[in-house]
Amino acid sequence: MKTIVSFLLLFASMTLMAQTRTLEVTNSKTGKAITFEQNQRVRIITESREKLVGTLTFQDNETIAIDGTPVKLDNVSSIKYFPKGGRTFKNIVMGTGLGLLVGSGIAAANNNGSAFTLFAVGTGTTLVGGFLGNKNKTYIKRKNTFKIIEQ
Repeated sequence: MKTIVSFLLLFASMTLMAQTRTLEVTNSKTGKAITFEQNQRVRIITESREKLVGTLTFQDNETIAIDGTPVKLDNVSSIKYFPKGGRTFKNIVMGTGLGLLVGSGIAAANNNGSAFTLFAVGTGTTLVGGFLGNKNKTYIKRKNTFKIIEQ
């Protein structure tokens, strides 16, 4: 029994003492910091305007990797948390709204009285779909500082 408890304590202490790297983004004006952890899905835009979307990993103290593509930290222009399923609902709502708008055009061409109703509902649905999915903030280099820290 003592050996089982000692192994459990050994494994618990290893996980508590292990150092993990995180990307700390600090606002230059307010000093508020947010962290991005390993294996989070992010979208990064580099200084050369290249867009990379994928899983964040750390190679060293000045280089991160997005799905194996290395990016120097001073080459990052902006970073944003980018969950995988977050845009699916937005795309469904936008597609429905645009479909209703096309349907209103077809109804108007056939002199149907429901064309205005379809147009109003389609416009509202498209606008709602446009506002969805923008909940994750983009952190830009000119307003924030990027730094890899070990915790």
